[in-house]
Amino acid sequence: MLDDLRWEYKALGLIVIIGLSITAYSYLSMGGGERVSLSNNSGDQQPEPVPMPFPEYNSTGSTENNTGNITAEEARQIAAESGYTAGDPTMGSININGTQIPVWVVPLQRGGKTVREVYVRLEDGEILGSREFS
Repeated sequence: MLDDLRWEYKALGLIVIIGLSITAYSYLSMGGGERVSLSNNSGDQQPEPVPMPFPEYNSTGSTENNTGNITAEEARQIAAESGYTAGDPTMGSININGTQIPVWVVPLQRGGKTVREVYVRLEDGEILGSREFS
């Protein structure tokens, strides 16, 4: 039967067999590792945010202790707007033009629901921006 085929068909058959062998080996060799289950059996539990520590910066950009920073209560007063209730500020940082800037993140609530966050610079109390929630 193989004697009736031309050499081109024999070479093509050999290439197909080698290709299938390599493909099968590559897929079968991946299954030898430890399997990790990605299912979440904990129900509808939501992930909790974890506060990340960051160094306090002064105007020169160094990490020396700076006593000129505003307090959480001052940040709350700066961010307060009429029609909103200012929540408890948390420390965070935002990236502006590639520079991490430490801020107080002040949630503004209306009807018990957070509808806006205001970012107040930790160093001087300047409002750097805000984010609306729908």
